Amino acid sequence: MSKVTLNDNSLKIWTDQRLEHLRYEYDLTPDSLVIDLGAYYGEFSKEIYARYKCRIIAVEPSEYIRDFKDGEVIEKAAGVHNGKLQFGGRAYYASIFEATDHEYDCFDINDLLNKYLKVALLKVNIEGAEYDVLNHIIDHNYHKRIKNIQVQFHQIEGVPYELWYKEIVKKLELTHEKQWGYDFVWESWRVKDRSLPGDGETAKILTDDFLKTEDDYFFKSL
Repeated sequence: MSKVTLNDNSLKIWTDQRLEHLRYEYDLTPDSLVIDLGAYYGEFSKEIYARYKCRIIAVEPSEYIRDFKDGEVIEKAAGVHNGKLQFGGRAYYASIFEATDHEYDCFDINDLLNKYLKVALLKVNIEGAEYDVLNHIIDHNYHKRIKNIQVQFHQIEGVPYELWYKEIVKKLELTHEKQWGYDFVWESWRVKDRSLPGDGETAKILTDDFLKTEDDYFFKSL
């Protein structure tokens, strides 16, 4: 039995109410940058590209992503360092929390985020690694560059995942507001429409830029 799961009650609501459409409803344009962590075959990225024709970076360590043609592919696992990560499980359910039997190359997600001043949407579905990755992003203030964060938090047997979740939410609430959420299935956060605390003028510039038209807010950093 898998150690990494979703919440049954939330999943039933999500399925019964046919809420999958929420995952694709963002104010995106062809100038928007979307980063898809845990892209698998690229289904989410394909649908986002079909709707908005925006720039896509699909991050997936397995070979399943190799046929994705609608954007850039990084065939590595998103992590908190550059090197290797041990995984267990296969295909869609590969996780660092399962009994390990193979490894993938990984990279520091902040190295990627550092290249861009604005990210319109970061989608995260990385089978339990979201806790380390999001803490890493937030603790280095890169979340302030991200307008929307869509994440699937997981239940993980044998670890204090609920405490981890509460700690991330406490930090994320300083800069973002939850738009919708179904515990340990899917949730979406949007940057607050005001100056971000703690970074003075730089934070204000980033937030003010987000309030401009969608055609204006995407810029690649120098």
